Amino acid sequence: MKNINYKYNPETLEYIEVKTSFWGKIKKISYYLIASIVFSFMILAVSFYYLRNYIKKESYNESQNIRQEINAFNADLNNILEVLNDIQERDDNIYRSIFETNPYPNYKRKLGTGGNPMKFKKFEGLTHENILTEIAQKIELVEKKLVAQSKSFDEVFKLTKAKQEMLKSIPSIQPVSNKDLTRIASGFGTRMHPIYKIPKFHSGIDFTAPIGTEIYATGNGTIERAAWSGGYGKTIIINHGYGYKTKYAHCSKLNCKTGQKVKRGDLIGFIGNTGQSTGPHLHYEVLKNKKPVNPINFFFKDLNAEEYAKVIEISTRPTQSM
Repeated sequence: MKNINYKYNPETLEYIEVKTSFWGKIKKISYYLIASIVFSFMILAVSFYYLRNYIKKESYNESQNIRQEINAFNADLNNILEVLNDIQERDDNIYRSIFETNPYPNYKRKLGTGGNPMKFKKFEGLTHENILTEIAQKIELVEKKLVAQSKSFDEVFKLTKAKQEMLKSIPSIQPVSNKDLTRIASGFGTRMHPIYKIPKFHSGIDFTAPIGTEIYATGNGTIERAAWSGGYGKTIIINHGYGYKTKYAHCSKLNCKTGQKVKRGDLIGFIGNTGQSTGPHLHYEVLKNKKPVNPINFFFKDLNAEEYAKVIEISTRPTQSM
């Protein structure tokens, strides 16, 4: 049905049909159109507001996740650097000292470190600029350390090939079976004397074990002494050559004789409680050019890195010798 508008005429008391002109129709349509545009704009504004907040929230969450991953990676790099530093320490102070050679030159280890700071310009302006630059520097440092350590180990390998016999002779295992590392009772250094109760230098490591526990030669050599030796009780001394000797004291029984040739791992005696001893144990010493050195530096053949660290921790506890 056609929509017709009427207007009341008070003079004639009649309703007169109102005819809308063309421009009137255009004006009416314009009102509807403007209202629609305004309404649509309001919907778009509200939608954009919520969409922008959603995107902002998601971007923040993603940024936080990326930050956590970067921090975890940075922590892993720190652990790698610690391991490399430990390897370097062993290389300079254990492996090379065994071959009586100087540590790998420090200037060679530092060759190429520092580098050109311009290579890190690419991180400028990024969200995580500082930590990304730090990680890139650490990666470069790891690469340099690995190259230097590889060259150092090449030298050590050459020394190894040239001194196979020396390696067989140098003490390199624990003198008793100690897989769980529970038998070390007292370490190298100043300790409380068990009898005199005063601080005295302890020139070896004490291993506690029941009487009769097997004692093994820690390197190839010749038995220099197998007899009673004052406060040390029944004692074995092995001359390994190359300036090295080992001492095994407080034995209950000897399984070798003076002048006998032995190899690493040979059974040479049994743990006891002879001499000045407060309980069954083995007092073990390593001597280099007649001077006692810390035996834990000579357990490298039967300990991994974790076990070696544990032995160091145990041997440095403030205990008294036995």
